[in-house]
Amino acid sequence: MSTICSQSSSSARWAGWSPLASPALFTYAIEHAIYGFLRPDLPPLAALAPERTVVIDSLSKRLAPGLTVGNMHSSPALTDRLASALRTGTWTAARFSLAAATQWITDGTASIIEDGKRRDAATRQRMVAQRLAAFSIRADPCAYHCWWDLPEPWRAETFVAAVARRGIAVTPAAAFTVGIGHAPSAVRLALASPSIENLDAALDVLAGLASTSPEDVGAE
Repeated sequence: MSTICSQSSSSARWAGWSPLASPALFTYAIEHAIYGFLRPDLPPLAALAPERTVVIDSLSKRLAPGLTVGNMHSSPALTDRLASALRTGTWTAARFSLAAATQWITDGTASIIEDGKRRDAATRQRMVAQRLAAFSIRADPCAYHCWWDLPEPWRAETFVAAVARRGIAVTPAAAFTVGIGHAPSAVRLALASPSIENLDAALDVLAGLASTSPEDVGAE
């Protein structure tokens, strides 16, 4: 599970996970915290159930894509088993990545980059809120993703195909659906990669398309 995702995050977002803290439960959670730096004010799941949670993080989202240095935190009871698994898989970070990461963390560069990304994510969310104000958007105001419940009569797969013909990629809700059942008519928008100018233009295209129907644009 991700520490910060497309939909709204709050201090109460782990309320349903309180049973995880029970010592009688033999289940562990893996907390994917690579975007956790965007909301350092929110407590992680590990704060609720430290003995049952393994936190994984990476500097590739936090600092730079090429800085493929990961880290993992667990309870002392799991440390040896996890370390053994890593050694068995012969997973290790490149020497340059380790050196660069160490330097940036110790000299304050990492904190500067994180602050800049937090401002950037907030700016992009404000753009979404303005351009798609007429639609149902769910997002954390500091996230790099948002969840869009599409208006009728659009269906996710039809909308994805229609925007793809206009050079825009969005992800249908079915990609995140667990189990068998009907996926909602929704898509996830990833906001981090495009330039501000391209994102602005893409949001205008998306808003215009969603205001029509599949029949109007010949999407079906």
